Amino acid sequence: MDNIRTNIFDEYKKEKDKADYFQTQASEWQKKYYELANELKKTQALLRQFLNENTPSSKLPFKYPSKEKSNEEPKPRGKPEGSNGGNKEFPEHVDRKIKAMLEEKCPKCGKIISRRDIGTRLKYVYDAIIKAIIIEVEEEFYPCECGEFCIGKNPEVPQRGMIGYNLQTLFTELKFNFSGSYSNISKFFDNVTNGKIKFSPIAINDCIRRVSEKLEPSYDKIESELKNENYAYSDETSWPVNGKSWYLWLFVTANFVFITIQNSRARRVLTDIFGEDYQGGIISDCFKVYREFAKWFQKCWVHLLRKAEFEAEKNPKKNIVKLHAQLQILHKEMADFLSENPPSDLRKEKKKEFEKKLNEIINYKRWCKEAKSIVNNWLIEYRGHWLTAIEIEGISLDNNFCERKIRGSIGWRKMLGGHRTKEGARQYAIIQTHRKTWEHQGKYPYNELLNVIRN
Repeated sequence: MDNIRTNIFDEYKKEKDKADYFQTQASEWQKKYYELANELKKTQALLRQFLNENTPSSKLPFKYPSKEKSNEEPKPRGKPEGSNGGNKEFPEHVDRKIKAMLEEKCPKCGKIISRRDIGTRLKYVYDAIIKAIIIEVEEEFYPCECGEFCIGKNPEVPQRGMIGYNLQTLFTELKFNFSGSYSNISKFFDNVTNGKIKFSPIAINDCIRRVSEKLEPSYDKIESELKNENYAYSDETSWPVNGKSWYLWLFVTANFVFITIQNSRARRVLTDIFGEDYQGGIISDCFKVYREFAKWFQKCWVHLLRKAEFEAEKNPKKNIVKLHAQLQILHKEMADFLSENPPSDLRKEKKKEFEKKLNEIINYKRWCKEAKSIVNNWLIEYRGHWLTAIEIEGISLDNNFCERKIRGSIGWRKMLGGHRTKEGARQYAIIQTHRKTWEHQGKYPYNELLNVIRN
């Protein structure tokens, strides 16, 4: 009997120890589960900052190929068979003519080459040099009795400083076209000129400051003329200034590209430039500051489609997929219509037709919650602003034109981290406004800047 009782107690102790072990294991697993769940929430929150419906496809760290594209055979690498690879036209002007002579023997087999069997052909080589030019200027001066210190002038050289017009332009182009630091620009010219052109980063900074001062009056003139433009594409992006969050605003009109860097993303930036009652139109995304100050608006279809696609990928079994497909079809139909550059009377007729189709999408009663959100917060909230481009000639259905222009500035922000001072931000806005405007007008920014500095 005692043996039976002992066995029962032993079994009970074993089972209790086993239960305690499993309970301890369960507690540890539960703790790990909550730790992982918290990490997952943090990761998802971080991803939502970068991967959301407002993230352009060009900014995505990965791309999902469509089924059609993934099933296609990859394109062969290299140039097509039979092509010589050359696509440049013959130059209109040749600076030098030289000959490339054969040796007496074939370099492979050693056979003597007969001169009468030799043929010739022409090719064109494009080359460039950066050559240091040091100019000695005998400068006349005269201290006048009135107190003026008179100095002689020569159109080839600046009156102030030691940096010539061409070098000022090169400094500016390297800084703003290639986002080069002042230190690297200094090292670059020291290197390519064998030490003949050697200016400190501070001297180059001062040079670019003087360039911006020369351009400032025309910058202010461009700003004052924006309100007289028929329309403006608009976009904005974050821009650090001295470690604080400022914003770069970029506007594209038929004639200008204008940049301003402000410590605000509020409506006042727009009204300061365009006024409270702008008689033109604004093409933009659905950011709320773009409301009720212009005569007409065109909202960006690319942002709308991106939002619908984002929600459709998250909810593939809901009819948000159907909404995205219908919006895509309508957008393509409108884009194809505009590509034909139709006359104004046909535009008015087609606008009514597209309006009817859009209203059918809006008035559908069985949209799921995600689709209703887009219909209510986008299509209805900005009703009357989605088809303006159909009627008004010269504008597009999206804001891509402006977004492409702003990408160059984003490269600067990533490489140099914005600006340390308000003055540096102002200089950037002045010089880039002119460079982008000259590009927009089909001109060469380097030559245009050189002409401005000289005159």
